[in-house]
Amino acid sequence: MKNHLRGNLLLLVFTVGICCVLYPAVMLGLGRGLFPTGSSGGLVTDKDGARGALLIAQPFTSDEYFWPRPSAASFNATASGGSNWGGNNPKLRDRVAQQLGPMVVYKAGRGSGRTPQQDLETWFAAVPDRAATWAADASVGPANWAKTDLASDKYGLQGEYILMWAKEHPKVTDEWTKANPDKADDAKPEDLVGPFFASFARVHPGQWPGVVEFEQPDKTKAKRVEPVMSDAAIHANFFDLWLSDPANAALVADLEPVVADMVTASGSGLDPHITLRNALSVYQLDRVARKRSPADFENVKRGIAELVRSKSFTPLSGLIGEPLVNVLELNIGLNKLYPILPTP
Repeated sequence: MKNHLRGNLLLLVFTVGICCVLYPAVMLGLGRGLFPTGSSGGLVTDKDGARGALLIAQPFTSDEYFWPRPSAASFNATASGGSNWGGNNPKLRDRVAQQLGPMVVYKAGRGSGRTPQQDLETWFAAVPDRAATWAADASVGPANWAKTDLASDKYGLQGEYILMWAKEHPKVTDEWTKANPDKADDAKPEDLVGPFFASFARVHPGQWPGVVEFEQPDKTKAKRVEPVMSDAAIHANFFDLWLSDPANAALVADLEPVVADMVTASGSGLDPHITLRNALSVYQLDRVARKRSPADFENVKRGIAELVRSKSFTPLSGLIGEPLVNVLELNIGLNKLYPILPTP
């Protein structure tokens, strides 16, 4: 009996030692020796600690930096995954249009001097109830607009504005109640968004409920919703409709093309790379150069372009794919080459 116990105990000790100590130590050593960057997660550190990881995308959003691909996982490594939205899914089309509307530009050399956003606003205001038609026909955008600043159980500016409008204009709620006689709960802002926009368009034809900043009596800044003629939400929500209108065909033909990976998420939602074409496009390179040095734009643009090319590589030593650039590595190099000057 004692011999059996001794043998089992020795087997347990050897198994734990080999599987839990020796094998992990060997794998760690090989990993650090053969793949020093990957085995440590590609962490980039400085005197203040870790600044990011070369293997996982980060949400750069400031105009001074190159932007990564969109992320269906909100750049959360624990929620890695794609959106699984196909090309004919309205959610994908709406998300891409939301991103493109505020940023698209016309090709260089176009002589009108107007931006696509200005032309879109003119087109929007030309039909007094354009917002009402959009809210009645679109399946994704209106409800998303109503929940723009939704946090926990509290509605944001847009949601609260819809509820306030419904109180002042009871027909909004009445229309929803007639259309949903079996609903016992009170209507939420996203439920009322259709009749809300119909009512809003009658009171403020050709206008949009935009978020504006104002100064309060105590000199602090706050935001509220009020009728406006120009708003980034118009560009985001109506870009697809403006794009599809045959009357705008000539304007659409003058738009600068957008590289696909700038508006499409990767399968993991965490891809740390963008294509070289994306980085050198007018939507990335020009924006970054103009923000870094508006007074010396052309020279800075050339310098940043050289930096981008020096950081690019092609997977598997050029065997497959097109040249890529690691966004974190590029932005770190950008800060060293053209540091952001503090605001006076």
